[in-house]
This record gives sequence, structure tokens and C-alpha cells, in this order.
Amino acid sequence: MKVLVIPSWYPSGKDRLMGQYHKDYVEALNKYEIDSDILFIERMRLNNPLKYLFTKKKSIYKENNYNVYMFRMLNLGPISFEIQLKSYVKKLKKAFAWYVKNNGLPDVIHAMVSLPAGYAACKVGEKYGIPVVVTEHSSYFERFFKGSQKKYGQEVLKKSIFSTVSNYTKDIMNEYVDECYVLPNLVNTNIFTSNSKRKIGKTFNLVSVCALRSGKNLDVAFRAIKKLIDGGINIHYDIVGDGYYEDIYKKSAKEEGVEKYVTFLGRKNKKEISKIFENEHALIISSEIETFAIPGIEAMAAGLPVISTDCKGPNEYIDDKTGRICKVNDSESMAEAIKYVIDHYHEYRQSNLVERACQYDEAHVVKLAKKIYEKALKNSGKK
Repeated sequence: MKVLVIPSWYPSGKDRLMGQYHKDYVEALNKYEIDSDILFIERMRLNNPLKYLFTKKKSIYKENNYNVYMFRMLNLGPISFEIQLKSYVKKLKKAFAWYVKNNGLPDVIHAMVSLPAGYAACKVGEKYGIPVVVTEHSSYFERFFKGSQKKYGQEVLKKSIFSTVSNYTKDIMNEYVDECYVLPNLVNTNIFTSNSKRKIGKTFNLVSVCALRSGKNLDVAFRAIKKLIDGGINIHYDIVGDGYYEDIYKKSAKEEGVEKYVTFLGRKNKKEISKIFENEHALIISSEIETFAIPGIEAMAAGLPVISTDCKGPNEYIDDKTGRICKVNDSESMAEAIKYVIDHYHEYRQSNLVERACQYDEAHVVKLAKKIYEKALKNSGKK
């Protein structure tokens, strides 16, 4: 089976974590003998047209076990959503023809996020008679199915096998579509090793792994930590990741008076993150909204409980055995959750944490994906 994955976003520019899960997913597909590549339309910012003018408009990049076929266009979204989408569809059709010339037709097209990739993929699939699977990752996904974008979102639902990354998003999508699958983000749990000798010493070590962007709300975590430190609890907070908001969050840590208790470690690969986890006690997710939050699963695979805001996605895997949920944008609630985990740390069994994480192991998720692809082929009459 040959699958072409078309993501709406992919790691590029300063935000190298954006869409990292698409890379991990396609690598896992190939590892488990589903021949896959990525076709990506990069939308370059309008504020630097000269850069776009002198940038190579198409290129092929070799990843570990697959190729990325990349086309570039100007991001016309700030001017008009409709113009942007029309331009994106046109560019994807051209890019797809280029891909086919090099590889032949895929059996299935798998688009990530309904707009623009899902809608454009449906147009391509319709033209070539190829079934399309769409997986919704966006935290603001409902806007695709109501209001001014509704007609485009509805066409995606009519012309694809639709899936989401969590049950909470599936429950919402049941209002818009008759059949919706859950295809969770995957984790290579073999990279992360639990540390049975992990004990709390003088300092409780917290860690976050995220792209440093709006909505991650690290300032809430800073205020929560300040409350605990002022109450006599020794805490250190490591932050793994980079992004556009790095300087803003560093300034916030200083303003909240926790600068000396916080270390910004920058972007790290999975093996480096696994090594960092060996010296941590718990992971924090402070986001306003998450459709899944992969670092939570990675932390549990390493035997770490997870403290998360009620940002929806992590509710999928956090319970009394794996961590604690607190209110969104509420530093007092987060401080209470951290204190609870510290006081009950001996109750979090690493075997329970690892077992829960393994439900999202890449072998399991690829098996689910294969069933969805077979369903798409069957519906199209090709299998």
C-alpha cells in the first residue's frame, strides 16, 4: 500500500516543533511497511516577498526513510481566505502531478487538518479517483464546520474518511459527521525509559516540552511555581522547546520572580528529551487548548506523572493513576495540582504510567491507520 501524506503544516522556519508529529507518523508508517512520503505546500509570509522571489519553488528532501516533496507559495490568507484556499488548491494539484511523475499514483491520500490540506486533497482525490483520509489536529477545528468556512469543511466531510486525534474531538465532530474515527498521535515509547530509582530529594523537578508560542501559557506555570516556592517548597522548572514566544516567556519568568528557578533548555531531539526526563519528577502542560499533547504520553512512557490544565486533549490519558488535572489559566489551581502530586508521589506506579503510554505506541497507531486506509479503499471500490 502506498500512502501520500499531505500536512497543513510541517516543521520549518523558527518553529521547528510545528508538525513534528507528521514526521514521526510517516516514519512509523514506513517502518511498519506502509510505503509513504510527504507532499507539503509551504506558505511563506507576505512580509518578505523578496525572500519568496529568490527561494526555490520546489524541492525534495530526504528524511530517515521517506521523501518530502515541497512546493512553496505566498501566504495570501491575510488578504483573503477564499483567494488563499483557491491558490492552495491550484498549487497542490500542480505539486501532486509532480509527485506522480516521480512516483506514480498513491493508493490513499492522507491529509492532516481539514483546511487547507484536507479540502485541497479532496479536490485532488476527486480528480484522480483516489480515496482521501483526513485527520483533524487543529485546536480550533470547529471553525472549519460553521460560519464562513462551513461550505469547505462540509465538502471535506462528504468526500473523505474523517478522523480526529482524540475522543473529545470525535464527540464534537459527531455533530457534523455521521462517522468519525479516532487516530491518536503516536509515540515511539521505546525511546523513553522509566527510572525505578527516581526519588524526590530536596528539589521537585518539573518539566514542560512544547513549542514556545501563544496559548502554551507558561506564565501561568510561573505564577503557580512562585506560590509554591513562597510556601517553602523547592522547585526547579525545565522548559524544552523554542519558538516565536521564547523571549516573551523568558521576560515573564523574570517578571514573576522565578527566573533563577527556571531553565530554558532549547529544542531537543527525542533521545535528548528522554535523557532529560531521567532527572525530572513530573511534566506540566499549561496550555489553553490541546487536541492531544504528545509530551504527556512521552513523559508517562518515562514513568513521569503529568500535571495538565483541563485543555481537553490530555484528559484522554490523565486520571488518578497518571497525574492531575487543574483549571485552565488558573495559577492557584495549578499550584494545588502540583502540591497534590508532590504529596502523593509514592502512589504513582511507573508500571501504570508506562502501560497507559503504550496504548499510543507507534505499532498500535499504525495498525489503526491501516484499518482506516483499508476502509477508504473499500468505500472507493478499490479493495
